[in-house]
Amino acid sequence: MRTLMLLVGSLFFLTPSLYSSGYVDDFAFLSSLPSYQQFLEAVKMDGDAAKAEELRAGFSSLALPKEDESVLFIRSSVILARLYAEHMKGDKNRALQLLDEAHTQLMGLEQESFLHLMLSSEIDGVHYLLNPRNLSKGIRSNSAINKAYKLYPKQIAATLAKANSLAYAPSFAGGDVNKALSLYLGLLQDADTLLCTVDRASIYSGIGLVAMKRKEWQTAKQYFLAAKALSAFDPTLDAYLAEVEEKL
Repeated sequence: MRTLMLLVGSLFFLTPSLYSSGYVDDFAFLSSLPSYQQFLEAVKMDGDAAKAEELRAGFSSLALPKEDESVLFIRSSVILARLYAEHMKGDKNRALQLLDEAHTQLMGLEQESFLHLMLSSEIDGVHYLLNPRNLSKGIRSNSAINKAYKLYPKQIAATLAKANSLAYAPSFAGGDVNKALSLYLGLLQDADTLLCTVDRASIYSGIGLVAMKRKEWQTAKQYFLAAKALSAFDPTLDAYLAEVEEKL
């Protein structure tokens, strides 16, 4: 635990002016949309699918550029589909419908562009969540993440997705908690002011998972609780916290 805490704690003693991260976030425009933020709160804090559906229906009235409109539609569809997949009263059929709608919109984005790669990985990732036997979806999602990170290493979403894939995958499938931790800490150090709440929660949860895999239970608990403060409805996070509590 001491090693991981020292690594994280050292971030607070770095001088920001010494670093030029160059990180960018092509999803950042979403944070400026009040209705989208309300949608995220309904999903991430309340786990309220009905409220999220109602808010999402209002997105069509927003005057956005065509590409931004497509990104908003796809991102919100995937997030809502994940909620239906994870909720104890979930609706698998509705989740699949949302993913199909997102895939249709995806075809309007430029192939191999950052947005196309990231959103396609998210769509396939939820398909795999719904049906873990569908290995092709999982492989395709991971392949898109790897390509996005290779082509666009300074995009926050690409770096975070790569870190998560390294943290959550078992070692025999390419997982590497040390590399994952390095990427998480790099984002906290160099992209701190650019991180949206959802991304920050994902980073904290990822660091918690790294600590848990290292059997650093107290550190894991601290980071899982920090993540939960930002994203209260997260059944996976709840399961991790329960497992850590048993070890303390």
